[in-house]
Amino acid sequence: MRLYRSRHMAARFIPFLFRVFVRTYVRPRVEGAEKLPTEGSFIIVANHSSHADTAVIYAALPRHVRERFVAAAAKDYFFQGGFWQFLSRVLFNAIPISRDRRGGQDPLRHAARALREGYALLLYPEGTRSKDGKVGPFLGGVGRLIADFPGTPVIPTYLFDTMKVMPKGAHFPRPHRVTVRFGDPIYIKAHPRFRATWRSAAEELRDAVLQVGGIAPAPVAPAEEKAAPPAPAEEKGEE
Repeated sequence: MRLYRSRHMAARFIPFLFRVFVRTYVRPRVEGAEKLPTEGSFIIVANHSSHADTAVIYAALPRHVRERFVAAAAKDYFFQGGFWQFLSRVLFNAIPISRDRRGGQDPLRHAARALREGYALLLYPEGTRSKDGKVGPFLGGVGRLIADFPGTPVIPTYLFDTMKVMPKGAHFPRPHRVTVRFGDPIYIKAHPRFRATWRSAAEELRDAVLQVGGIAPAPVAPAEEKAAPPAPAEEKGEE
């Protein structure tokens, strides 16, 4: 369980101070935290409209989850060295997710390993922050993880008003009360070898997140897939 936990000395005290700051600054209401599994790996899937999202979710987690928590973060944004990479690693044990297929490596390899190691993994399947607060289409990569780790609980989660704290393009957070609502664990099925099931699982999961937020699901155009490797050649007819 030490694999992805930051070993930097700052990780001993900065996360505590950061949680105090978040709880004071945005006073998060937390609903459904008792639904989070007490052991074993699971996936938290949430809507994404602000850089404040991960901070708010982290501050809302009970201790038994924080101790095994990792947050998936865009490799091209948070893993280019410097302050943001340091902070995301120390605070959230962040792991990189590639938003394209360059380099020939599996962009979800760290997410998969985290689940194998028993971590609680935070994912934003939209792949980017919403510009208008509406939940966009979910990428099929989350469906592929579900297919590769059958029986893993998924916690649909909805964040309210984080966009008012730090909208896309803002550099400093604003004080505004937010809400984190965790839904009941769900178990979605997908087949490891068929991408069509990854996409249907992602759509089902998006509907679950909207339901937790009290929003009626509406059809959306499929997202452009950037976070999943190509299907095996013999499978391409299953699109």
